[in-house]
Amino acid sequence: MPSSKYPLSPSMRAPNSPLSQPSRKTSIAEMLSSPPPLENTDFNINSNSSLSNLELNNPNSVPHSPAVSSISSILNQDDLVNNYGTDNEEYASSMMISRNPSTSSTASHFLNGASLEWQDIKLSELVEQNKLIRISDNISVEQAFQTLVENGLTSVPVESTPNDLDCLTFDYTDLNTYLLLVLNKLKIENLNSIDYEPKSQILDYIKAAQTGKQVPVSFVIRLSHKNPFLKLNESDTLSTVVEILGTGVHRIAIINNNKLTGILSQRRLVKFLWDNARRFPSMEGLLSSSIRSLHIGSSNPVSIFGDEPLIEALMKMHNLKMSSLAVVDRNYHLLGNISVTDVRLVSSSSKSDLLYKSSLHFISVILNSRGLENGKDSFPIFHVTAQTSLGRAIAKLVATKAHRLWIVKPESASSTPSSQDSNSKHSHNHSHSHSHSHNHKLEDDVHATGKLVGVLSLTDILSLYAKTLGKAHVEPSLARRQRRRSSSGVSALSNGSLEMFRKSISESSQR
Repeated sequence: MPSSKYPLSPSMRAPNSPLSQPSRKTSIAEMLSSPPPLENTDFNINSNSSLSNLELNNPNSVPHSPAVSSISSILNQDDLVNNYGTDNEEYASSMMISRNPSTSSTASHFLNGASLEWQDIKLSELVEQNKLIRISDNISVEQAFQTLVENGLTSVPVESTPNDLDCLTFDYTDLNTYLLLVLNKLKIENLNSIDYEPKSQILDYIKAAQTGKQVPVSFVIRLSHKNPFLKLNESDTLSTVVEILGTGVHRIAIINNNKLTGILSQRRLVKFLWDNARRFPSMEGLLSSSIRSLHIGSSNPVSIFGDEPLIEALMKMHNLKMSSLAVVDRNYHLLGNISVTDVRLVSSSSKSDLLYKSSLHFISVILNSRGLENGKDSFPIFHVTAQTSLGRAIAKLVATKAHRLWIVKPESASSTPSSQDSNSKHSHNHSHSHSHSHNHKLEDDVHATGKLVGVLSLTDILSLYAKTLGKAHVEPSLARRQRRRSSSGVSALSNGSLEMFRKSISESSQR
């Protein structure tokens, strides 16, 4: 396959590629407002520098550029600065992208000097053959989960036959559903509504799961209604992709010659566009604009109180078809974030007691786990304000590998002690010293966050991108409404064409 025309993206860089050095130390505000700098375009890229299918679906396999790594490492420092009442948020949101002529002078030249905008990029530029990981539908849920863990994936195609184009995917949402089924927390009022054949096996599999026996992944992935697993050709462009992912569909399949060659997720697409943003001048105005001025995000965030048990959080995510929710105190000050990917921390029987402990305690477990995995204390920042620039918000999403950021209204330190006191009693119930100290850290960070007032998701950002292309019908809540409304099986949806999808979202937008 020919070398990518976008080899200088951190996502596509060869392992030995040299990095351009900034001429001066970049300020915190600039790094959180500006995309990563481009590399020297004279470097000879080999064929291995293309973004592989594994990388498309694997957030851990992509090497980070110094800019992205720096963003990740200084997020905490930046928010500590904000604790002292500085105006970094306002400063960052008002800054334009600082272009470095030495690294971006050739940024808009592709195809032998021709200029190409992001929406015209073909999917063939984002894939490399023979790297896609897939599983058979007859393996157990435990084996499917192990595949995700071992390969650092968030989802994996599940095939009933080799090169199955009508396959579904297994992800952490399915793992959460399976956990709730095992715990007898999943209400299945009508077994016939489950799109699994033969119907006679459904009750047997439910009983097997609840008695500790293995069940095939093919059954579990059909317990929840899903959006269409739409298939696009490698010749299709990102213009079509944002039209789909901007409605709330989480991922699309990429095919070539009737073979599945890759999966492109919302998160991977946002990262790709961010890493290459300096190549596309049309993005500059968006990235430097504030969330408020762009009118994006929702003012109805889904949350759970920190003193509510974790099992309630998992049930809420399942019932509302959400992949994460905010954890707040009784005054709605943001304490943290729980995601379906965190279900992995309670997947073993030895950790089942966490399900009935507080959500606030579970956040401390999450942070402890990240610290052990990363070799250092980890406290990712999942919040922004309405004044935050879109560029800074995307930088946080990329650095934290999150699907959404919580929009908060900052409050002065004098207004927060009552909220802190309302939660302190929960932290004293935990015996583990590390978790105990983390709970105090979480409560202290009420000062650094603020009151939860909204949420900004990857879907909101991709919907915005779609609307800049004149696709006004792309609304970020369409796919979620379709999932909640759906009562037909997932197989009919998964076989749907792009034309059928466009018709369905057009009808939904008119309701």
